[in-house]
Amino acid sequence: MKKEIVLFLTGMIIWLAACGQAEPAAPTLMPVAQLPTATATSLPPTLDIEATRSSTAVTPTPEETTSSPGSSITPTPVTPTINITTPKVNELIFVGNELTVAGLTEREPEQTVLVSLVTANGRLLAQQPGETADFGWQTRFVVPQNVTGAAKVQAMLLDAAGNILATHEVPVLLQLGNTEGMNRYLDLYRPEINDTVVSGFNIVFDGEALRPAGNLVTISIWVDDCQNRVAQEGFRLGSSSKPFKWQGFVVVPKDLSGPACAVASFGEPGTENWREAQIPIGILPPDSLEARGVTIAYPPPDSKITAGEEILLYGVAQNVATGPVSVSMLMENGRIVGGGETETDYWGYWELPLILPFDIEGLAEITVAAGEGDTTGETTIQVRVLPAPTPTP
Repeated sequence: MKKEIVLFLTGMIIWLAACGQAEPAAPTLMPVAQLPTATATSLPPTLDIEATRSSTAVTPTPEETTSSPGSSITPTPVTPTINITTPKVNELIFVGNELTVAGLTEREPEQTVLVSLVTANGRLLAQQPGETADFGWQTRFVVPQNVTGAAKVQAMLLDAAGNILATHEVPVLLQLGNTEGMNRYLDLYRPEINDTVVSGFNIVFDGEALRPAGNLVTISIWVDDCQNRVAQEGFRLGSSSKPFKWQGFVVVPKDLSGPACAVASFGEPGTENWREAQIPIGILPPDSLEARGVTIAYPPPDSKITAGEEILLYGVAQNVATGPVSVSMLMENGRIVGGGETETDYWGYWELPLILPFDIEGLAEITVAAGEGDTTGETTIQVRVLPAPTPTP
């Protein structure tokens, strides 16, 4: 009995000792867990799986694009250009008529065309926007009657802010047409386009005017692209409802050479009564080999004179200062009917009175020679001699 109690107590002590201090357990190998085998799925690879937990989730649709991924299309830049195809260079245009101006252009959609008609000395006569198409443009406007002579048509390509991107211009010639029905006009016959004059000597102006404003006609010379007036003269005409033939002289200032404009005008520029005629000329220095020539201012070419009358021949000898002048008049049958010798003044002006015989009629030639050596010049015109009036008893 005691032995059993002792064994029981001994077992209890061992059990209590084990509970008070546990020893580490030896590692035990566990079988490796098997990963699940991958299976096909309808989910897109970038889709958030959490979104699939809702039955209302919607797969987003990619936005449409006009270019493939990674591509970049850059429009080719347009070089602004413009030209004028109508009218042609130096085309004759009658004032008071409608003018069509057209051309070609390369431009951006927001760029516009502006067309101007400008005089040789820079006065604006008309301005009109152009109607544009894909590659062309055009516009129409009535040419004002204020100015005749040299002018230019300008076409400008403008950006949205009004800055000039490209420009092109064409020289034209404005001319009076039928003057019937006009209440006012000014015409310039002489000098003619591209005539040459000599600095320091006279230049002859011839023209016609109807109802000049203030009865005053002004003649002048302009240089520096016809922008600066360097000489001017004025004279008054009588008051009449009929056209006046008029004539005047201007001395070209010394030390000038190159392109210039001879301008006749009346009225204030820009007003309703303003009329102006502009002719491009060339100015030669006195030492130029081409600085010579003679102008017969009266009688004009192809004019009519009357037998038995005294006429005053006069004109200008270019580059002949106080030099000799010789005049002769020859009928078409070879008969010399008049002539003589005279001399120019310091500015080349000369004159000679001539009494015509009573017994002549028909075509005649008047020849004037002036100068000596390198300055010698000569000119001939034709006139028609009318028979002398029958004396009244």
